[in-house]
Amino acid sequence: MKKFTLLPLVSVLGLTVSATAIAEDQWYFAPSLSYVLADDDRVADDDFGLQLGVGQVINESWNIEFSAVMDTLDLESGAGEYKQRGIQVDGLYFFDRDRSIDPYLVGGIGGLQTKLGTNKDTNMMANVGAGVMHMIGDSISLRADARYRLDDDDKSVAMEDRFGDWIVNIGLAIPFGGSKAAPAAAPVAAAMAEPEPVVMDSDGDGVSDANDRCKNTVAGAKVNANGCEVDSDKDGVVDRMDRCPATPAGAKVDAKGCELDGDKDGVVDRLDRCPSTPAGVKVDAKGCELDSDKDGVRDSADRCANTAAGVKVDVKGCEIQDVIVLKGVKFNSGSADLTEGSKTELNEVAATLKKHAELKVEVGGYTDNTGSRAFNVSLSQRRAQSVVDYLVSQGVNAGNLSAKGYGPASPIADNGTAAGRAENRRVELHIAQ
Repeated sequence: MKKFTLLPLVSVLGLTVSATAIAEDQWYFAPSLSYVLADDDRVADDDFGLQLGVGQVINESWNIEFSAVMDTLDLESGAGEYKQRGIQVDGLYFFDRDRSIDPYLVGGIGGLQTKLGTNKDTNMMANVGAGVMHMIGDSISLRADARYRLDDDDKSVAMEDRFGDWIVNIGLAIPFGGSKAAPAAAPVAAAMAEPEPVVMDSDGDGVSDANDRCKNTVAGAKVNANGCEVDSDKDGVVDRMDRCPATPAGAKVDAKGCELDGDKDGVVDRLDRCPSTPAGVKVDAKGCELDSDKDGVRDSADRCANTAAGVKVDVKGCEIQDVIVLKGVKFNSGSADLTEGSKTELNEVAATLKKHAELKVEVGGYTDNTGSRAFNVSLSQRRAQSVVDYLVSQGVNAGNLSAKGYGPASPIADNGTAAGRAENRRVELHIAQ
């Protein structure tokens, strides 16, 4: 679980303290902006959330609140996210409501639904913490608290039975549904004075309703002269939600205001010259796969990763030898017909020869010593020609290829054993230098 120190919490509470002068039996709205410090076992980023509640002052010591909570936590790797929605009931205990800053303890229980990918599960949760309230007007109070939330989620991550997250809330307590005692009568002179004009600002953003084009902005959000949230980099994502607040003009961004990276290689699409690299491969600053030994074969496909500079390599990144035994090339018994499995290796040979169009290649066919020599030489010639014909069908220049049958000549294993005879029945590429 996440290790947590009190220093950041004390700093936040010191900047945004709150108290309540709401009357007994008074109901109030309690909207809050949350910051979730995710349990390390979630393997997720910290992020913002919302808590929307309604509460009632029960007596001089106790309030009760009913709240809906919501937050979304991105996984540290990949594109997944925890989407969490829940309801809870809390009790708030105040030590002394007569002070300008009213500290309180809070605790409660509820249910939390977590959606991760296609999995969705609802579990019990509990929270406990402490906070303060501070009066900022005739009735509205600022409030801030920090809570430890225990989420009994045993489904999202294997081997984890529950999570413990820290939640820091900053919000308001706004009374409704009643009125406070009428103030004392004003002096006659004041009563006779012309009343101040009333300016309506329904969403409290500092822009009057008459001039406000965005009448339901979130509490505390920065707005422009028209009462709409600010989007400093003009990317279509308001600053409050923008995690990349300085994207270049015209760049395409996601819902968080960050430039798109379609192939998830760490290079944004605007700069990516290879926009379809496979997942997990290493890329350079241009978003293209690395070729560490500069042999023309990218690292993810290179089976010989440290070939010397300047040598010719095949499509697997391995040096082309003078004689290459095609171990995967086989024929039907007693014939020159290639098996289907042979074509995989021959396709790679064709790709290499097309890459190095300057190479002259003799395809040599060999047999074991079973049967007459004349038959074996004829069979090996037909098999070598069958390989040449297939390579030409795959686009290799026919002028660079020749076929020769060697029959049982030049055995590479003991013809006295079945295994040795099988090894001697082979096709070789002889590269002309």
